[in-house]
Amino acid sequence: MNMKFKIRKDDNVEVIAGKDKGKRGSVVRVFEKNGKGRVIVSGANIVKKAMKRRSQQDAGGIAEVEAPLDISNVALVCKKCGPTRIGYKLDGDKKTRVCRKCGETL
Repeated sequence: MNMKFKIRKDDNVEVIAGKDKGKRGSVVRVFEKNGKGRVIVSGANIVKKAMKRRSQQDAGGIAEVEAPLDISNVALVCKKCGPTRIGYKLDGDKKTRVCRKCGETL
């Protein structure tokens, strides 16, 4: 069963918990597996990973990659307010995401 999350790819978010608290970046990918939402945020949660050499040109060694964060540890960033929660507003048959603090469309 796939869950629906309010944070999507290319959203600007801020990390609100964990070792990278306060860092901002855009969402690279959203994982929805088994109802456990996780996101990869550019520039946040960098870990070192051992990479095996795949070919002559491809260098192996230790690489720094972005690891997934739990979706509850990030908050969408409004241009006016900063990190905020998301609400929805119905305009006829269209459903748009809005900032809970100021009401601006996100």
